[in-house]
Amino acid sequence: MTFVSFSEIIGQKRALRFLNEALAHEKLSHAYLFVGVPGIGKTTAGIALARAINCLEHKGGDGCGRCATCRQFAAGAFADLQIINPDGHVIKIEQIREIDRLLSFKAFSGRYRVVILRHAEMMSPEAANAFLKTLEEPPPGNLLILNVAEPLNLLPTILSRCQKVHFNPVPAPLISKWLKEKNNVDPVTADLLAKLSDGSPGKALAMEEGSFLEKRRKCIDHLTGLRQISEPEALELALHYTGKGRKRDQEEGEGVKREKDEILVLLSVWKSWYRDLLVAKYDGAQTLLINQDLLPELKKVAQDFTIENVVSSLLVLDQTESDFLHSRNLDLMMETLMLSLKKLAVGRGKGSEFRAQ
Repeated sequence: MTFVSFSEIIGQKRALRFLNEALAHEKLSHAYLFVGVPGIGKTTAGIALARAINCLEHKGGDGCGRCATCRQFAAGAFADLQIINPDGHVIKIEQIREIDRLLSFKAFSGRYRVVILRHAEMMSPEAANAFLKTLEEPPPGNLLILNVAEPLNLLPTILSRCQKVHFNPVPAPLISKWLKEKNNVDPVTADLLAKLSDGSPGKALAMEEGSFLEKRRKCIDHLTGLRQISEPEALELALHYTGKGRKRDQEEGEGVKREKDEILVLLSVWKSWYRDLLVAKYDGAQTLLINQDLLPELKKVAQDFTIENVVSSLLVLDQTESDFLHSRNLDLMMETLMLSLKKLAVGRGKGSEFRAQ
């Protein structure tokens, strides 16, 4: 854990102003729901909030950076901050029980113990019901932060007991500037990654560090090749993306997370491609494209689609993303997706000339 501060979180002025006002007036809720896409700053904001309320010299805003508590945060050694991640494909009831056990004790070294549940929508039904009891009567001196992408995937009774804070997608120009100035990314790559990041600075940085553009090329090649392959080959491709059908409930948690992260990246790339095809079909300006570097191929592929089939493909991908967090059968999910996209890819539209501006 590095020394993070509210001032280092980009594009979230409204959310940070809300939290700073609560700090200044010492009117913190016992539980917050941070809502926004992954990589947008929710966990960083939670850590900054934890440091601020435990700073020994706190006078509003960021921690001082000098006191014993701030130094513990900088070293990743603050005992009263707990960050909970899903174990495999869910947050399990055993993890919630461990939280309850911790909350029954006073904070070890700080004024507040802060527990951050990342991907809180991935709580199992048993875990969610157990966590609801924790929210009903939280012991004093504890602060709970639930990070979610889609709040409707949580129990309404959990939502009603949390103060909601929205983290909005960050504009692409702001992400591009951040990549160039803070992470030394070259301007052309920074602009492209910013457009591909869905408004998530964390996602943009992860893509830059993980040879994303090369992987994106392969993902799009697979997608545009669906029209030419047979259904059995499409099913084989689906299993390629899910790890060839291993039983994931018996795998190590990190292996599950890695496969699911890769599928989420795949879905995001494909959505950006269909979104660009839609721009092409409507004669949109080149500046509206996400995959601007693939303009010649976009112009060619756009001729093979009707607008209706592009829209239907986007809806299929949206539904798959929505179902993804709760799917325990990734093989079946991806097989269904591949066959659906293949069927939609065979429809030919009249096409339109793409106007590059």
